[in-house]
Amino acid sequence: MPTTMTKRNSTKGVAGLLLAGVLIVVLLLSGIPGRSVSRNKCANRSAIVETVNEASPGIVVHLRNDPKIYFIAPKNNHGLTVNALRQKLAGKETQLLIAHAWSPLDPFSSLNEIEEIRQEGQLLYSMKQ
Repeated sequence: MPTTMTKRNSTKGVAGLLLAGVLIVVLLLSGIPGRSVSRNKCANRSAIVETVNEASPGIVVHLRNDPKIYFIAPKNNHGLTVNALRQKLAGKETQLLIAHAWSPLDPFSSLNEIEEIRQEGQLLYSMKQ
């Protein structure tokens, strides 16, 4: 004889799915905590800067032919503005030193925090200023 789902079992299932969904959304929206890493755990990126914008993680820098997002967190911008950075970087060859740290929230490392920005050997930004 087939068993039928009672109303009580049905609400438990829905509540469980709802709880799992909320936990997944919280994990996806929580972001990656900003942290300063040692130089030997950093990677260099050198390319032409395509755009500099203000977005959710802070000041966002996009490099030509690179789908990754590079950002400066608001707490680390040291008074740097988007407009000033855009004037200095847009369309120019720039070297970024980025934190190379893996996170379960970003397993493909598509979001990278900028530790330093250099252009023609000159330091334009450092997280440790």
